Amino acid sequence: MASFVDIPFVKEYTIIDENIDDKYIRLAIKEAQEIEIRSYIGSGLYDEIDNGITAGNLSALNIILLDSYIIPALIKWTVYRLSPWLAFKFTNKNIVRKNSDNSSSIDFNELDKITEQLRNDAEYYSNRLVKYLNENSINYPKYLNPGTGMDTIYPKTNSFTCSIYLGETGGTDETDKNFPK
Repeated sequence: MASFVDIPFVKEYTIIDENIDDKYIRLAIKEAQEIEIRSYIGSGLYDEIDNGITAGNLSALNIILLDSYIIPALIKWTVYRLSPWLAFKFTNKNIVRKNSDNSSSIDFNELDKITEQLRNDAEYYSNRLVKYLNENSINYPKYLNPGTGMDTIYPKTNSFTCSIYLGETGGTDETDKNFPK
């Protein structure tokens, strides 16, 4: 898998500090690219761009798509995926909160507000990506026709999520018992 963006670029164009270990950023880029970006552009177009980067022969249209739409969304998703893990460290004995002599840690509510804003930003740029692809789908045939294999990922048509409880669903499914009435 080719990386659509490199670590120095992410450090330069995001709020990520220069002193953050590259291995954390590398992992966040990989997850953001494979989980988020692939879900927005579908596996057909994703593989076309990935192969083009690897072979060094991206089409002019894919360069525009990558530079103007995918990379802005990707770096926002990278920061979103990275942010919770900057406060914690996984050790062989426990998951611990990182600490410093010159700073204090934020609490869970503050972290939740920050990650919510980061997600909103990432969804904004993903929405731009989806709108561009829908408007220019004739130029990107693999967007709407990503393939037919069992592992094919069809692109999302909506980039925003909503986690607001809107009341009863009216169903009689057993799972409805878990919702407050």
